[in-house]
Parts: sequence; C-alpha cells; structure tokens
Amino acid sequence: MKKRKLKKWVVFIFVILFLLAIYLIYLLFLSSLKINAKDATIPVNGKYEEKVTATFFKKDISNKIKTDKKVNTKQIGIYKIKYSVTYLIFKKSKTIKVEVKDNTKPKITLKDADKVFYALGTEYKEKGFSATDDIDGDITNKVKVTNNIDKNKEGTYEATYTVKDKAGNIGTKKRTVIYTQKNTKGIAVLNYHFFYDPTLGEECNEGNCEIVSDFRKQLDYLKDNNYKTLSMEEFRDWMYGKIDIPEKSVLITVDDGAKGTGKHNGDKLNPLLNEYQMHATLFLITGWWDIKNYESYYLDIESHTNDMHTSNVCKTESRGAKMLCSSNDYVMKDLKKSQEITKSKMAFCYPFYAYNETSNRQVKEAGFELAFIGGGTKATQKVDKWHIPRYQIVKTTSLERFIKIVS
Repeated sequence: MKKRKLKKWVVFIFVILFLLAIYLIYLLFLSSLKINAKDATIPVNGKYEEKVTATFFKKDISNKIKTDKKVNTKQIGIYKIKYSVTYLIFKKSKTIKVEVKDNTKPKITLKDADKVFYALGTEYKEKGFSATDDIDGDITNKVKVTNNIDKNKEGTYEATYTVKDKAGNIGTKKRTVIYTQKNTKGIAVLNYHFFYDPTLGEECNEGNCEIVSDFRKQLDYLKDNNYKTLSMEEFRDWMYGKIDIPEKSVLITVDDGAKGTGKHNGDKLNPLLNEYQMHATLFLITGWWDIKNYESYYLDIESHTNDMHTSNVCKTESRGAKMLCSSNDYVMKDLKKSQEITKSKMAFCYPFYAYNETSNRQVKEAGFELAFIGGGTKATQKVDKWHIPRYQIVKTTSLERFIKIVS
C-alpha cells in the first residue's frame, strides 16, 4: 500500500517537473522573441520612421510585425502605438509612446534692411516686420519690439524682435541701428544704365555699361563703410528740408530700364539690391517695357517719360531730344501717362540729360517734385530741385574713382 502511494507521488512529481520543464522551455523561447521599439518625439509635419524590429533568437522576423494604428504627424499629441508579432506558437506585443510636438521656432521677417542708418537727433522709425509660425500661422500681432537707442548719441544700437508661439517656442530677430552725424555737405547721386556679366558670355558695347562684378565691388564698399542708400522718398524729404540724413548717404539711380535691369532682359539689378538690402531708383521709360519686370521692395520706379526717349528729333536742341520740340499737349500727355504707370509724381529724369526752359516748366506743371540731369557734382539742399546733378558710373569707372565720388 505504501509502495503504491510512493509510486503515485513519484509520478506526480515527475509530471510536475516535466510540465515545469516544458513551461521553462516555453518561457525561454518566448523570451527569445523580442520586439525592439522605443518611445519617440517628432516635430509636427515631420516624418515618423518606424524603426521597429523583431527577432526570434537571432533570426530577423521584422516582416511579421503588425500594429494597431499609425501616427498622425500633422496633429500634435501623444500616440500609443502597439506592435505585435507572432512566430510559431509564440506571441508578444509592446506599446510605445510617440509624441508629435511643435518644436519649430516662429520666423520673424524684417521689412527693409537688417542694418539701418539715422542722423543724430532723428527719431527711430520702425520699418515694419512680420512673424509666421508653422502651426499658428500669422502671429505678427504677438511680436514684441525693444531697443536701446539713444538718438542723441552717436553709436551702434539694436532693435530686438521677439515672438512666442502657442507651444512656447520663441523666435528672435535683431536689427542694427547706426546713428552718425547728419549730412551737411551734400551727397553723390550715382547714375547707372546697363548691367552685364562677361563671365556668362554677355556683351554690352555701350559706353555706359556696367560689369556686374564691378557693381558688386561698389556695393561692397558702401556696405563695409556703412553708407545709407536712400529711397527716393528719403531723398525728396531731405531736399525739401523735412528730414536729416546720415553723413554717409548716397542715392543710386538707374536710367531707362534696358539691359540687365529687369526680369526680361538679364535681371542683374534687383537680385543684387535684394542681396545687399540697398535701395535704388529706376527712371523707367514706361511705354517701352512693362513695369512689372522691375518690381522689388528695394527699387523705387519713377518717370523717364512714357515715350520721349528719342534723340536726333529736334535739330536745334541738345542731343535732338524729342521732348524739347514736341508740342505742349503731346509732352503733358506723355508725362501724365508715365505718372499713371509709376503711380508717382515724386521724381523725373530728363532723357539724355537734355532740358530747356519749356521742358522745365512742363515738368513742374506735371507735378513732379524733383528732376534729375547729369553734371558730375554733389547734390545739396541748395541746388535747383528740378536740375539735380548726378555722377555717371560706367565700365571705365575705377573703384578708386567711385570711392572719391561718394566720399
């Protein structure tokens, strides 16, 4: 009787040990089935790369992985993603967290240049700005502007722009503000015509052509020596005594609208003005080319007549300029047409620098506030506002000569 009981116990223990061994082997095999996945954080609108793998012992069985849902990378939030894999009789799953987060700083864009210039005593005028965020959109109204400017003390200051999006990301931008002595001696008004790049196989046989690389060197000099390039409005206001301008100021003008000045004929001018953040004025023959070819923040467009830039018409007048012997009605109609196209009466440039008493009267009657000629001397507030002199810059103008002109 005792032997039977003992035998039963032995069998029972054997079965238990056998089952335990089977279970341990199962756990061993199950533990060898692994899913490799980690929590992740990705930017909104970014790409979630599912770097999830599965192995059984050392065998790669990643192709058997299944998941219950995907991450919506366009929607901010925390996603719980469950990955499962079944191999033979073994099954395992792992849940991870994927956070889609807005971690992109807002972008602030300044209107006008990153470096601006003022004459001592002049109130700093904010040029304007905008701010955008990849999630919140336009947040310009949230921008805070601070500065450390003392308008009565010569020096370099900063205006700081700061904006925060809903996620707490902070974007900043700075503008350098330089205060110097005011101009009392007059400024150089520079006059260009055509731009070309010989390295691109371009040619320009006119005497008033300008090589792009030389123009760049001139802009480099102005930039490195902290010259203010005036808008036509600033120049007009200075001429009329409404504002002061820094001692180092120049006005860049370009005549006609031909080679290299517009998108349709080489597009050399605006890309450089945009790159250097410098202002210039184009005196456009409005009837010859579409004004849309020249539009840029840094380029003002004024009148060079609508269709009177023709020489050898008037035998008794300078250069035979058509404007000087056309009827009064014809001239006035032409000037009005150019004003309609430029949407400005601020400034006018005489074709071929040629003028007479009649054309002077016509320009004034048309309402122009300024008119430009040649002359090769500096402009001061005392010169005739309808005969403002300019320096012609051509391909033979050396950098040394340029420096002497603007200094």
